[in-house]
Amino acid sequence: MNKKPLTLLIAGLLGSTSAWAQHELTLVQIGEKTVERLESIKAMAERGEGVFERNGERWIRYKGTDYRLSYKNDLQFPFLPYQGGDDTPYRNVIDFVDQSWEFMMYDGGFYLMSREFGVYESDEQGCFIEYIPASHGSKRADGSYIWERDVIYRTETNDCGALVKPEIRSLTVSSLSDVGVSFDWLGQNETDSVTLTVTNLSDHSDVRRYDHVSAGFFVGGLKPETQYEIALSSCNQVDCAEPKVVRFTTQEARVGFADEIPTPNHLQGSLEGGLSITQTHTSVAPKGNELTGQGHLDAIMNREALLLFTPQQGEEINQVRAEVFLDGELVQTILMLPPSALAASDQPENGRMKVVFSHHAWSLPLQWDWMKPGLSLRLTDNLGREGVLSQGEIQFGGAPELVIQNIDIGMLMPPRDRNTMIQNLPTLAADYFQKIPASKLVMADYTPAHFPVVTMPNGVVYTDKSASTGGWHSGDMREAIGKAMVSTGINNANVGIVSSAGYSQQYNRRFNHITAHTNVGIYTKKDTDLPQVVVHGGSGGGGIVTLEATTGNEWSHELGHNYGLGHWPYMASIHDMESGWGWDAFHQRFIGNLHWKGDVYTQQQGDDIVPPFKDAFRFLRDAQNGGEQEYVGTISRFTLEHPAQSRKAQRWMNNGFNLDSHSPSGYVQWDQATQRYKAVETDTPKPQQVGVPVVTLLGIYDPQNENPSQIYPLVYSNYGNLFELPQPEQGEYQLEGWQAVGDLTQAQIQNNQWQTLLIDGQQLPICRFDYTNTNGQSATFVGGLNAQRNVCEGSRDMRWYNDYQIDSLVGQYELLSQFGAGNVTYTPNAEIGEVQLCTLNKPHNNGSHDGAGFVRNGRCEQVEGVKNNAEGRVWSYAIRNSEVLSRTLASQRRCELVVEHRNGSTHIALDGNRHKSTESNKFHVNLSMEKGVPTQVSLSCSDLNGTSTLTRFTPDQNPPLDKLKGPIIIGQEYGYSQVIDMTKTFAQNQTLLNTDFATIAEFDAFVAEHYGRGVLNNGVTKAERRAGALYVYPNPETGTRDYFVMRTLEAGAFPTDQTSDQGWKYLGSADDHINFAFNPIKLNRAEGVSVEARVQSYFGVSRLLTWDERTSTTWDNAYNAVFVGQIEGENHYFIQKRPGEGEAFPTRGASNQDWIWLGSDSSIQETLTELNRDLASFERMLLEWYQQDAMGVWGSDGQRGNVNDIYQYAFRGGYHYYRLKVTKYGYFPYPTDPNPTNGHWEYLGQF
Repeated sequence: MNKKPLTLLIAGLLGSTSAWAQHELTLVQIGEKTVERLESIKAMAERGEGVFERNGERWIRYKGTDYRLSYKNDLQFPFLPYQGGDDTPYRNVIDFVDQSWEFMMYDGGFYLMSREFGVYESDEQGCFIEYIPASHGSKRADGSYIWERDVIYRTETNDCGALVKPEIRSLTVSSLSDVGVSFDWLGQNETDSVTLTVTNLSDHSDVRRYDHVSAGFFVGGLKPETQYEIALSSCNQVDCAEPKVVRFTTQEARVGFADEIPTPNHLQGSLEGGLSITQTHTSVAPKGNELTGQGHLDAIMNREALLLFTPQQGEEINQVRAEVFLDGELVQTILMLPPSALAASDQPENGRMKVVFSHHAWSLPLQWDWMKPGLSLRLTDNLGREGVLSQGEIQFGGAPELVIQNIDIGMLMPPRDRNTMIQNLPTLAADYFQKIPASKLVMADYTPAHFPVVTMPNGVVYTDKSASTGGWHSGDMREAIGKAMVSTGINNANVGIVSSAGYSQQYNRRFNHITAHTNVGIYTKKDTDLPQVVVHGGSGGGGIVTLEATTGNEWSHELGHNYGLGHWPYMASIHDMESGWGWDAFHQRFIGNLHWKGDVYTQQQGDDIVPPFKDAFRFLRDAQNGGEQEYVGTISRFTLEHPAQSRKAQRWMNNGFNLDSHSPSGYVQWDQATQRYKAVETDTPKPQQVGVPVVTLLGIYDPQNENPSQIYPLVYSNYGNLFELPQPEQGEYQLEGWQAVGDLTQAQIQNNQWQTLLIDGQQLPICRFDYTNTNGQSATFVGGLNAQRNVCEGSRDMRWYNDYQIDSLVGQYELLSQFGAGNVTYTPNAEIGEVQLCTLNKPHNNGSHDGAGFVRNGRCEQVEGVKNNAEGRVWSYAIRNSEVLSRTLASQRRCELVVEHRNGSTHIALDGNRHKSTESNKFHVNLSMEKGVPTQVSLSCSDLNGTSTLTRFTPDQNPPLDKLKGPIIIGQEYGYSQVIDMTKTFAQNQTLLNTDFATIAEFDAFVAEHYGRGVLNNGVTKAERRAGALYVYPNPETGTRDYFVMRTLEAGAFPTDQTSDQGWKYLGSADDHINFAFNPIKLNRAEGVSVEARVQSYFGVSRLLTWDERTSTTWDNAYNAVFVGQIEGENHYFIQKRPGEGEAFPTRGASNQDWIWLGSDSSIQETLTELNRDLASFERMLLEWYQQDAMGVWGSDGQRGNVNDIYQYAFRGGYHYYRLKVTKYGYFPYPTDPNPTNGHWEYLGQF
């Protein structure tokens, strides 16, 4: 043979899939037809039809062309040159191919190849059809041949370039609704042409055919509760795959909430439809939200979103491909999820009409870091239509961040320890984040605050009870301690303010920081002297939240007041069709704006009248209109705000700053007009550290040391801000009050410590002197210093009777220092007595109204007979504005807080004056926990007279720092990973550890209920892509059945070493918790039953599978698969670890990587024999299975026991067994009852 030794590449693949129509013949089909044609001609030759002899050789005439026959009647083709030869004789026979196919002659036969994709490399490699007629060598004397070769027919497809034989694997229904379905499959190549046929099995005239489909294909417009069959076929130029068939039944009918809402168009191009950027609400459009109703919120920057696309009505759409761009650069291309895969809602199963958000909305998750100006989208459907949302078409509402601190307070008694938010911080933080327009939420907690002694800012000290009655909304400690000192104090400490007036609740908001507290105290019962415990709650605003319940509408309502939301908002008090639904990104569920459980009626609030939805559900009320109870649906404990309210909250949050270490001031603020953040110019202190563990020092102190002071027990948080704290002054004290000039040195006179007043447009040092007028009357006056004359002069605006110039004697006056305590006073005369000094400050009067006097009756006055020179009226001025100044002295008192640690001390300067003259100050300071728990805290003040220690405190050296759960940071790059990380592993789950599991099905059901809200993904038939999704993974490396929770959407392959990684949190393995030994009381112990039947009954299966059926199991039926195999002459029983997989059964009576060994006929029979031996044997084995030391006896433990313990009940001659379900129990239900299980006991069976 002289075949070409070099590879003959006929042609590359030139066309796309669409260039090849499925009605054309494939290479394999052409090969089959070639065999069929040549064999039919061979049969003609064997019958002698058209056969003749020429030159001693047999020939046949076929369709007018003569062909030589082989000795076995195979057709032989004439010589064909490689290039330019006439291939008509070939095409005369193989007349079902066109000129895109080429013949290459070989040994009387040919190779037939496509000019596009045909390849011939060798006898074994290529992409061709081969035909070689039978032939032989020379004849021997006996008439046989030296060699013979039969006819060769071969179609070779092992090297067709980019073309491979089509294959369809794992055809599944990927999503299903009442009217739609989508399908996924594996194995499709770009060159394959795939056809999908959908047949209604109830109406065979209802058949739909779709050509050129690909995985993820959606079919809508189906009938609810109807069985359909799909057939999927795949072909390319090489071959066709074996068609795959799947049947499914659509779900029961549901109503689409948004189906009848008009669809706007937000896209440019041939594909038209409405877009919703769903983060907290479905009603957020790309822009123009301020024009919707009372205004809806804008898209939130730096927060993940669910993009909803609802096409305008028209041709059926089966696929939508989304391209995501940032600043014009493509970052992802992905198929949108079809309407049948739209997320479910929080509607409970309660027998009422089923509602979904939409039957028409396509969805796509948008990553948090895509959500910013610069984002643009291009959507393309399977019909080739395209719609574009251009860059700049999305109006963002900033990326506000919010910090909420939580603390539980007890005043004169321990805290109640009922702060649900603190106790469930991760899950409730994730829940509340779904209700607020923030890009990041920091939910932090403090250690509990127990104040056995309470010192009030007015000096009152309580040790047993408050003198006031107190109430939910009232109480002196509620205001002064809970709100002013604790919540306001924590807020102030986190913005770098170290002291303030004791009763002040001023919200010094720099960034969005709120402190929520639960608070209980002992008060005096009304009209008695008896103590009573009062729980406070029900208020919010100004950065403070006072709550009794930290879930439900109380939380939502009071936090809303902090966001500037008032009661009964106009046309936003009740949800309606326009307000849309909420969205829970953590659970990937819509939050309906319908009351799933309540009565159905029309609601009215002012002008807002809202009828029920479809006469089936009333709409929800906004939090400021009474709200709703928690768990209206199955997910959330907080109220869904009306989107108009959320827009106000968004505006409030954006009015605050965001902390940004890159800003010179440490803060930035959102500019809505320019759609960007700008650095803030502010004198607000810049934090040195943000979000670090802190100890917060709180207390009451009086710089004047008139009221008692108190350092309160320290509280700790894992999230606080640290600042450069003010340091105590070290300099000498200055002179205070009035000082005789004769007693002063020249240096003292010339320093700038003296107070001044305005005289003739100049600020002159204030001085005091005695003066006697021409009438012989004496008085003390205050004026300005004339340094040249060394006298104190009264104002030229002032005359006393006939004395127009009121001056001191030379050097006979006193100067007024800036420093001292309280008000500046002097005694004009004995009759008037000591009064406060006041001075005029009227610069625009050119000295016509100058001078000083004393405060009386709300005016600045002078002694009798003093008049205004210019006007001749009595010298008297109303004290208002800044034109008349009441003079005070600045205290030089220095107060400091000294915090001692094991390795040093920290000194913090506190204000030496009262912030408000009538009350003590409070202090609020954050210190780093790097130095550990303080050992001693003291507070002292010093002045000219020395130092006084106001109070000391010795902190508890073992605060409950290990009980802190926060901070929980949600959103932005944090996602929900912290929430997931705090999920209890199986080893930490006491309920799981106390439960006994006999089968994988039981264990999976428990895990799905407690960890996955009923959903257990497997990555094949169920594959949620959301943070928090629960997955089971049959680990091929360890042979264990492992469980994971998805931490991030970027999660990849599961770890095989039973640990967590960046994408997954490892929970545990079923192997550690399922007892695969047969449960004695559940195993059929009756006589005359085969072991095989007992195994079937125990696992509830209709039959046992054989090893040959191991590949038939899937995730949908693996729960019910138990296998049987013959080993050494008897049956052994197994459970498959991975659906559809497994090597040989283990033969040594043990499990291996692929199989769980349950037992053999003989081992199970031995167990039965022992169980049926006697009562003692049965109970011993029963206790061993339940891992219980002794059988429970009713009443022996005072009707209190351990959940899941087993108890015996001797009843009418038999022995019955119950599992305890609660800790405190009642009587057993009778075993003869129709249902012998109740709320206390689960009936197991009898011996």
